[in-house]
Amino acid sequence: MDELQIWTLFSSNRIGSALIGIGIILAIWLSLRIAKATRESDEANLFTKVVSSLFGLITLAYAWQQYTIGGNIRVAAAQNLSNLKESGTELSQVAEGFISNVGTTFSPTPSVLGIAFIVVIAVMILGQIWLPKN
Repeated sequence: MDELQIWTLFSSNRIGSALIGIGIILAIWLSLRIAKATRESDEANLFTKVVSSLFGLITLAYAWQQYTIGGNIRVAAAQNLSNLKESGTELSQVAEGFISNVGTTFSPTPSVLGIAFIVVIAVMILGQIWLPKN
């Protein structure tokens, strides 16, 4: 596999990640709408609040998983470029910079910004559902 093939595969994976990202944004929007509807409903009981909370948290767990996969797609590309370099192939300056910027160690978690985003949305969803209305 040459450098161009690695970049092509990386780009293809990023397209899929972007589409999943759009789906995550829509699911988060739906979670926030459900939380708002639960808060505004006079008929909301404990069961409704628990189910609404679970939907929001499952959505955010999925976002966590996808943000982790998205970050590791970058690492996989950097690792493949690094392996190509170790095999004796000369890499472009862009590839060298990409390897040094991204690194070759896989992460079990999203980036700090991704985690912060998920935590803030979790507070927004759970706050809408569980905090007092006054």
